[in-house]
Amino acid sequence: MKDNASPGGTNDDIIIIENVYKTFDDVKALTDVSLRIRRSEVYFIFGPSGSGKSTLLRCINHLETIDSGSIVVDGIPLIEAGDNIDQVRAEVGIVFQLFNLLPHLKVLKNITLAQKVVRGRSEEEALEVALALLKRVGIPEKADVFPNQLSGGQKQRVAIARALAMNPRIMLFDEPTSALDAEMIQEVLDVMLDLAGEGMTMVVVSHEMGFAKACADRMMFLDEGRIIEEGSPKELFNDPKQDRTKAFLDQILS
Repeated sequence: MKDNASPGGTNDDIIIIENVYKTFDDVKALTDVSLRIRRSEVYFIFGPSGSGKSTLLRCINHLETIDSGSIVVDGIPLIEAGDNIDQVRAEVGIVFQLFNLLPHLKVLKNITLAQKVVRGRSEEEALEVALALLKRVGIPEKADVFPNQLSGGQKQRVAIARALAMNPRIMLFDEPTSALDAEMIQEVLDVMLDLAGEGMTMVVVSHEMGFAKACADRMMFLDEGRIIEEGSPKELFNDPKQDRTKAFLDQILS
């Protein structure tokens, strides 16, 4: 595990979620969810399908609004974000399950577009950043191709590079490997492991328990919109306190 201390030397909370409720029609997606995520922490969220994991991530990035409660991201209360929401999203990168690349733009354009629009970078600056990030994620040779010419793993690495190009302080990963063939999963996890090693604050929704064991600082089991249990990987894997947690882990690890 890495040291969670921020550059200033304190274990301050970069995401604070308190008593959050979210419903869709009559479905309770999140019920009284409260948690704190520290700067430079890798926080791993797992649970069955439909448990509210992706909804929680989308609320952190204000892609979904909450019904009640509060979310503060790097000092900015989201419920009051208003005109600051673009600022929040510029600081919080998100990588989706299905990549969300723009199919009509080549890889390089996919990575430079938001840099120029949101960060105000020149074409030259944006290109320099994009090329460096493509090299970082291991596919510099794919700069001039369209997304439909990439494998699933390559698309996800482009999506990660696009998010990193905004210099986010927080990265959210929503089932980043679930749409990939088995042989492509590790190449994406390797990029994520590198980010974790560099101290990026990461909130990861996934069933990749090997990744959780390798680099998560804390894990949280979410079921039917409620936090069932939270703890270190060692605690949850070796000695879960709740029967529901144990049953789910037994099933997924068997």
